[in-house]
Amino acid sequence: MPLYKEDNYLVISPGSKVSLFSCGLRDSLSPPQFRIPSVVYQSHSTQAYLSTPSNDDGDDGNGNGNDDLKPIYPIQDSKIVDLDAFNALLRIILSSIIKSNPILTINHIPMLIIVPSLTWSKRQVEYITKFVFEKLEITAFNILDLSLASVFSIGGGTVNSTVVYVEDSSIQVVPVIGYQSIKFAGSYIKGAGAHIINEEIKEKVNDLSDSQIEDLKYSGIFEFLPDGKQDAQADAAADNADGEFDVAKIVAESNGADESEQTKIKNNRKYDKNFFIDSQTKEKITIGKERFFTSSRLIDVIAKGIYDTLLNIDDLDKRQDCYDNIILVGPVFQIRGLKNQVIAKLESEYLVREPPSDKNGNTESKVNSAIARYQQTDDVDDGAHLSTLSQVPNSIGLAKLPEYFPEWKIPKAFGGSWQDLYFLGGEIYAKQIFSGGSHHNKELFVGSDMYEERGPQSIWDVSI
Repeated sequence: MPLYKEDNYLVISPGSKVSLFSCGLRDSLSPPQFRIPSVVYQSHSTQAYLSTPSNDDGDDGNGNGNDDLKPIYPIQDSKIVDLDAFNALLRIILSSIIKSNPILTINHIPMLIIVPSLTWSKRQVEYITKFVFEKLEITAFNILDLSLASVFSIGGGTVNSTVVYVEDSSIQVVPVIGYQSIKFAGSYIKGAGAHIINEEIKEKVNDLSDSQIEDLKYSGIFEFLPDGKQDAQADAAADNADGEFDVAKIVAESNGADESEQTKIKNNRKYDKNFFIDSQTKEKITIGKERFFTSSRLIDVIAKGIYDTLLNIDDLDKRQDCYDNIILVGPVFQIRGLKNQVIAKLESEYLVREPPSDKNGNTESKVNSAIARYQQTDDVDDGAHLSTLSQVPNSIGLAKLPEYFPEWKIPKAFGGSWQDLYFLGGEIYAKQIFSGGSHHNKELFVGSDMYEERGPQSIWDVSI
């Protein structure tokens, strides 16, 4: 098989609201270069798909212009709901790459798509494979399970873990055991996702528009604090002269807008008031301590989803490993403090602790809430399940992030770009499979020859 240059690798992660992609891998590997809305525009008259509702793409072919275009969102709740529109989105991405690199030809571009673990059907993947080879004329293609991609990015011998992927209105919880996604044990939670936080912000700050709530949510000043800490911010605010962030002073001290932004976010808890920028008007919007949360229904849903999912892992050692290596991905985890609150909720609800002893050394009969709930059910058939509950989890934690990949530690004010960690795993995998040749007599991607011989089903011979 031909060798492909890393400068030409195309890695795509399609999402319900936003799709991420990069063309070309730097030596250090970096966060996705591009983020585009996951939407295409279809002409009523010709059924053609375009990238924009404006006239920038020219006439629709019938002399009608683009006045009659309608938006189509091919992915909803992490599921592909319109395959043709999805394929049109792939074509738009590829066309943009070719347009910006006129000396690059399609047969020089290997494509990898990162696929959600639980929501794309085999038929859909085969249909996409057919389109990639027969319409786009790509000559090297593969897919990668998002949960596996997340684990690949961690490295360091972490083979058993739990990957939680949160989109706007869906959650997927998938155990990964021995570098295999255990899909039968996974949980797909529809109707729950980042939108829950938007609704909760609206309840507390009802004078913000939907777009302003989204701006606040990802501004860096919206933050989850440990339970009981919210009221303590008033004391910290006393360090500031008037309890409000002084942008002019910090700009002067930092001598740069980037440093000012980092300072504003880093010291967020010290300010009685802080501000974010309205993306529609570019105006400054000041907000008080209502920007601090200590709880959310989203946290409850994620924690329960993890617990319910891992009950399906019978091997106690592997289940414990999955609790010790939780990977939280998706845009919502840009929010400061959210990951820690998920772990805190898991510990408070499900962590198995040694029963405390009284002053005489006698063990008290208190048990944690998970065991208590189980004991109160009517369908306890034997002691085996209770024994399982009483042993695992005895510890819960986030998987350790890699020490290298410096570009993933930016922006520092937000703690890095780790919410897109699975994309890093996709880049690592692309470097392995598109370097040419085969591994243990198994080809690592679908090439033109393989596709001609085996057709769209060939994707299952190379995907993991």
